[in-house]
This record gives sequence, structure tokens and C-alpha cells, in this order.
Amino acid sequence: MFIKTQIETKLDAEIQAALKELTSHSKTSEEYAAIVKHISELHKLKIEEVEQIAKLQKQEQELAAEQRFGFSKQISPDTVLIVAANIFGILWLARYERENVIRSKSALGFVLKPRS
Repeated sequence: MFIKTQIETKLDAEIQAALKELTSHSKTSEEYAAIVKHISELHKLKIEEVEQIAKLQKQEQELAAEQRFGFSKQISPDTVLIVAANIFGILWLARYERENVIRSKSALGFVLKPRS
């Protein structure tokens, strides 16, 4: 998780080299300003690299979870409604069957089958 890429390592090395060079110039010189600008650009690149790596790791984790379960984490509200209605219907039918006999095999025909 905290493994540095080659690009990030090279950026760190460049930043460190620029900081060492910065100590040899006076704060009012033009070279000092150019080096500070160069360091800020390198730092921005490093931040972008870290953000990109974090984004890729998050996508890899989501993909691994999706592959592990074999489906997306999101369940359709229609599917939830169909399952709830089927469970309610089956429970209602079982309660009715306690008191009365259901003689037809087509009594469970009202149960909706999920779509693929």
C-alpha cells in the first residue's frame, strides 16, 4: 500500500537534489527562485502520481471484490421489490393453507421468477 513506484522514487531523488542545490544559492538570487519553482513543479507531479496510484488501487480492490462475489455490489431496487413480494406471497399462501386445503398445482404460479 505504501510501496513507491519508480517514478515516485525518481521524483523524490530530483526533489532532494534540488533542495541540496538550493542551499548553495542566496535567497535573493534568480537561481534560487528558479529552483524553488522547479521543486514546486516536481512536488505537484509527485502528488498527482500518488493520487493516480491510490485511484488505481481502489479500482483494483473494487474489481477484486466484484470478481470474488461474481456480481456487482449494487442490487437493483426492482429485484428487491420482486423478492419481497414473493416472500410475502409465499408466507400469505402458507398461512392460508393452514386453514384451507389448496388442491391446484398452479397455486404457486403467481410467484415471479427473477430475470437474468
